[in-house]
Formats: sequence, C-alpha cells, structure tokens
Amino acid sequence: MSYVPTIVQAYEPKSEVDLYLPQAHMRKWNLSTTTLTVQFGSKQVLARVSSIDRNGGTLIRPSIAQALHLPTGIPLLASYQANQQSLVFGPFLGILVSTYNSQFPQSPFGPLTPFFNESADICHKRGGIICAFRLQDVNWEAGIVRGLVRKGGVWRQKVLPLPQCIYNRLVSRQRERSEQMANWVQRCKDANIPFFNEQFLNKWHVHAALENQEAAEAYLPKMVRYHSQDDLKSMLASHRMVYAKPANGSMGRGIIRLRRTDTGYQLARPGGLNKTFSSIQTLNQYLSKQTKNKPYLLQQGLALIGVQNRPTDFRVLVQKDRKGEWSVTSMVARLGQNRIVSNISRGGSMLPPLQALRLCGPWASSSRPTPQTLRAVALKLSVLLEEALPGHYAEFGIDLGVDVRGHVWLLEVNSKPSKTANTVPLPEGVEEPHRRARPSVVRMLEYAAYVSGFPRAAKAKPKPTAKKNRRR
Repeated sequence: MSYVPTIVQAYEPKSEVDLYLPQAHMRKWNLSTTTLTVQFGSKQVLARVSSIDRNGGTLIRPSIAQALHLPTGIPLLASYQANQQSLVFGPFLGILVSTYNSQFPQSPFGPLTPFFNESADICHKRGGIICAFRLQDVNWEAGIVRGLVRKGGVWRQKVLPLPQCIYNRLVSRQRERSEQMANWVQRCKDANIPFFNEQFLNKWHVHAALENQEAAEAYLPKMVRYHSQDDLKSMLASHRMVYAKPANGSMGRGIIRLRRTDTGYQLARPGGLNKTFSSIQTLNQYLSKQTKNKPYLLQQGLALIGVQNRPTDFRVLVQKDRKGEWSVTSMVARLGQNRIVSNISRGGSMLPPLQALRLCGPWASSSRPTPQTLRAVALKLSVLLEEALPGHYAEFGIDLGVDVRGHVWLLEVNSKPSKTANTVPLPEGVEEPHRRARPSVVRMLEYAAYVSGFPRAAKAKPKPTAKKNRRR
C-alpha cells in the first residue's frame, strides 16, 4: 500500500472516464486506464480511472464526488490498494463531541475550540479532513454524518460519509454509559470503524485491572471500595493517612483527606475545610453524608515529595504513535495550590519534571527517580492497562507520585486528558501555546492516520556532512 498527496477537483469529462489521476501517480502504482473501486469514508463506487498530464491534482466527475460525499478543493491523500483494486481518499477523522454551537462558526466548541482548530489545521496541512459531530448527527442507515468541518478559518455544517476512524471526546460520563451509546459503539464495530478512547475510566476498574498483574503491583497504593464503617476502620488502622476519592471523579473534585491522630481523626477538604472526630463512628457518619451514596474509594495516603506542604505529582501523557505503539508524548510536574490536590484546574501550577525533582522534598533516602524512570513507568502501565481493559484506547494521562523514599506510585489514569490550553504542557522554552503544533495533537493525528490506512512514515534523518579540512 502507498499513498500520494492530491487535491480533488470536480470536472465534467467529455468521455466515459470518471476520474483522472496525474500520470506520476498512475506510474507509481503501475496503473493504466482501468475500473477501480473508489472510496471515501464508508462510501464507495465503481469508477473508470485514467491518467492526465497534471501535477498533484485529481479530476473527478461531479456525480461520482456527490455519491461519495467527497469534498473538493482540499488537500487529501490518495491510497491505492492493489490487492483490492481500490483507490481510497483520506485520512478522514471523525471526532465525537457532546455538543457544539453552529451559530458561532469561529468558536463552536467553547474553550476546546483552539484544540479543534489546531487539529483541523494540521490535518489540512498534511492532507486529510476532520469532522466534529454529535451522536444524533449520524444516520447509520444512510451511512452519512452531518457535522462541522473547518475551512477558511470557520466551522460549517457539511454532510459526509461515516469516517474512517472516530476519536471519542464526549465529556458526559452519564451519556457515555447510556444504552444509546453502547448501541452506537457496537455499530461502529460492526462497520469496522476504529473508535478510540472508548470511555472514561473508573478509578476502581483501573485498580482492579492492574492489581493482579505482577508487573504493576509495586506501583499501586492500597485501595478499597468504601461501603461501610468497617472499610474506613480497616484502612485507617493500616495507614495513618487515607484519601477518599469519588470513583468517577476528575480534576480533583470531591477528594477528602482523612488522618488518624493520637486523639482521634482529622478530615480535610480543598479550600481549608477541616474537622476533627473523636471516634471512627462519628467520622463515618459525617463521611457517609458527604459522599451522598456516590461510589467512593479509600486509597492509601502517601508521603509524597512537594514544596512547602504543597503536593507534587507528575502527569505523563502516553499516546499511540504513527506505528500504533505506545509512546510518551510529554510529562509535566504539577504543584498543588493546597495540601490535598495538585490539579491545574484546581489552582495548581506546572513545572518541568527535572526542576520539580530537584526542588521538591523531603527525601528520606538517596534513591531518587529520574524523569526517564517516570516515563518508563508510565509507558509500562499503559501497555498493561491496554492488555487488561476492554475497549480501544490511544492515549492515557498517567498521574504518578513520588514518595520521600523515591518510590514511584500510580495515582490515577485519565483516558480523556484535558485539551484546554492551560492544562496542556508545552515543550520547555515555549511560552505561547499556538506558536507551534502541540506534540499531543500531532501524535493523535498520526495515530488516526495509521488506523485509517495512511500510516505516516518517519522523516529521514539528514546525513551528516563531512567536515572539510581547514588550513590554519
């Protein structure tokens, strides 16, 4: 399989030929005038193909373009699959969103608009198309989707075929767990459409998936589901500090710190709310009211390194690359605003990992991990998670903690890492987020191209030039 860049233009030929390809493309694929299956997204038609003395451009009969719902005048890649006698245009990535506002064509996705703009613009530059759509925008029977496509700096509604792959950016856990969504994902699978980042991850499911894997066991803090006073009593008997976390929470919301003292128990929440209890019974009564019957977990408290009692953790973004393999894209240290959570969305700040490891403490031993160690742990856990979890995932936000003895712990895994500009780490030395393409966006697009059948080849490294001898 090989592909070439092209721009498709509508043209009414004066012969029976439906599609003209540049002569260079025809020679590359060893083709002569012939009939091929031409495909875009889920649509395909039989078309008579011939060559034209034209550089880079492809001419197509308007009725064929209409049958394929193939947009014209934009850069695409054309892939010839000899074993199937087919010509495929793409890559065509669909992004599933919870909502958008088409009345604001310059910012239909609210604070996520810069991410979508960047994704669409890079895809356009490399050749390809992105369509953002909602669940209700898909007509499975007709095999079409009515979504938003960016062109000329604005997003407009357009009817396209079902895409070659779909990136899940739903923000509603409730909708994602609905029967409608389950049926929708199954239809993707029936249609052989790769649907990645399939669902939000529940903290307990992540823990349960990893706790029986020997290679992951050393990184997992003790965790139990909070059902009763016995669970609370057992955890606080084993650990002086315990965190109560919502099983389905994100961005540090709902986290409560519990501490056993010589005279009873202390409870603390972000924002400075502190309470003391003389018995486990009164603590449990208060905690059960605070959790309001929501699923909560009790996690072993860790003596993590930090600065002035502000906790520090390390968010490692691990994504699948152009070869479909897990790779670390970026890593940032997050310094909390308070003693309980370190999330940027809760007022935390970012530091380069090496700087954080040098600044933070206290250290109770000489064993200190390096940024390379943290990357290796995150990469290992991503591979193990993919093996253990059902579904298709292509990126994880892995939150790691380092305790005062230098041990690395898994704190949390996020399958929908935030894409707003203030939570995306930039390469060191880069201050403005849109001066250059974010590596996380580039890697997501490369993986989407890979599963769409357009794997992007690595750039060839320039050969070193021989140094000329200089006379002194």
